[in-house]
Amino acid sequence: MPLIILSGYPSSGLTHRATQLATLLQKTQDDLFASGAIDPSRPRYKIATIPTHDASHPRSVYDNARTEKMARGVAYARAKRALGKDTFVILDGMNYIKGYRYQLWCEAKAVGTTCCVVHVGTPIEQCRLNNEAKLKRQAEKSPEQESSGDRSEDEAYPPELLENLIFRYEEPSTHSRWDKPLFTVPYFDAEPPIADIWTALTGIPHPSTTGPQTSSITPTPIESIKTTSDTASIATGATGAPGSGMLNRTRPKIKPHAATVQPTATNSSALYSLEKRTSSIISSIRNYTLTNPSATAILSNLPPNASNGITIEIPDVSTPIFIPAHIAALGSTDELAGAGGVLALPRLQRLKRQWIGLNRAYVGNYAGGKGGGLKEEEVGGAFVRFLNAEFAGDGS
Repeated sequence: MPLIILSGYPSSGLTHRATQLATLLQKTQDDLFASGAIDPSRPRYKIATIPTHDASHPRSVYDNARTEKMARGVAYARAKRALGKDTFVILDGMNYIKGYRYQLWCEAKAVGTTCCVVHVGTPIEQCRLNNEAKLKRQAEKSPEQESSGDRSEDEAYPPELLENLIFRYEEPSTHSRWDKPLFTVPYFDAEPPIADIWTALTGIPHPSTTGPQTSSITPTPIESIKTTSDTASIATGATGAPGSGMLNRTRPKIKPHAATVQPTATNSSALYSLEKRTSSIISSIRNYTLTNPSATAILSNLPPNASNGITIEIPDVSTPIFIPAHIAALGSTDELAGAGGVLALPRLQRLKRQWIGLNRAYVGNYAGGKGGGLKEEEVGGAFVRFLNAEFAGDGS
């Protein structure tokens, strides 16, 4: 289910808004189940709030780039584990780096779920006042109170660090696709716009927007929604006929991002088969040269209607090896497999390594994850064609 990324200045009330969102999402779900808009027999969605800070990762982690990166990595891993088709994930924290929000957006797309950013729009001066109030409360606490319980929610920032983080904050923008849809919650608003957030993320009308038609809605599980090429039509009614009580909403189809699409795995035995098949072709050529070592003798005994060159049949390959007569005569020796010969073993092994290096990524129908690669049964013919092209060259 959707990923909700909170973002805002330090001490802007992020944890308070995260708690509100979790409560409102649960209430929305309860109302939809009670009204029959969602099938009561289907399991309820879980709501997970992932904090960026805890006792092990206090606000002081921002004093150092290394500790901040570690804390951000822990929050990222927790959110990634929680993402699924049956869970709303609320990531509590400043999430002030736009590249980090892009990374989270990619994770949501990889899972195939929606994502939004909720910008807690508390003014900078109010953030300073909130932080000063926290500092005052901390100073008034006794040592016993300080040592008991988790202080992460009410922990204040040192004034210098607060100003530094405000300066470093990268505000979300609707011009960035990973920040859309973007919902801004002004400081004086009592609650986040839960109706807009719910509908944008799930495509199901919020109970506050359905009016008296809610009771006539026929339940449709989210998993059964069919998508089109551009949009996913979220139909909460049985039919689209007028007066049927149907309410329609649309949301963008979730397409996996190119950065998150895993390439098709190559067959573990494909490279072994590639090596084995090319080696067998080299062995066939070597067996021919042992039986027919002299290029002059082979060419002089050719039938009148034969091609002007040496032809070597390869088992299980329709195309034979062909060496033109003028190429066969270019060797420094008359022996085909001798040192300097056209079919010398070092040259054949070099050509084999060269061809494997060019095609190892395409064997087993891999083709960089796009399909249409070289199949194992096509290896023999492709290697023979490569050798023929080499032998038809200058013979070096």
